[in-house]
Amino acid sequence: MEGFAPITGEEHELLVAKCQENGWLKRGGYDWQDDPFMEEYPYEFSKAESIEDLRNAFARGNWAIRQGFVYEDLAFIQQVNGGDEWWTCKRFDGEWVDFESWSFGRISLDPAEFEDAMLHMRHATKEECTSLRYMDSKIPERPQSLADRAQGAIQASATLDSATQHRQGPNHTR
Repeated sequence: MEGFAPITGEEHELLVAKCQENGWLKRGGYDWQDDPFMEEYPYEFSKAESIEDLRNAFARGNWAIRQGFVYEDLAFIQQVNGGDEWWTCKRFDGEWVDFESWSFGRISLDPAEFEDAMLHMRHATKEECTSLRYMDSKIPERPQSLADRAQGAIQASATLDSATQHRQGPNHTR
């Protein structure tokens, strides 16, 4: 999948160890109590290069249980086979801290809302995450995208033209 790299080694093992704390994801967990032969789903994690890549992955839907995505210091691990229930963790000083379960079906359709949620999670403190107040976190001022700057320049130019025409009167020609 473009925009993603597989997570291996120590980072993979730390995520698997964290999953052993979740009854839906751990080996021998709830889904496998009635049918231990279903225990074939591996832990597969991929690193997303951008918020947009992450949003597009969630929008695709139908992910297997134990598949996960890491973006910066956030991890999202599917806890319902073929569903949309992502166990959400954040890394603080090398430790993964779980704090939420997200469904992204609706929010992934709105790029601005999705980006806002990711930025709040990324800038939340450990206390804000564990108390579920992460959406109240302060987001540093975001750099304006090239498209937004261009739109702003177009609007400023139109405003300047309008003001100039107004001052010069209706009969003035260039």
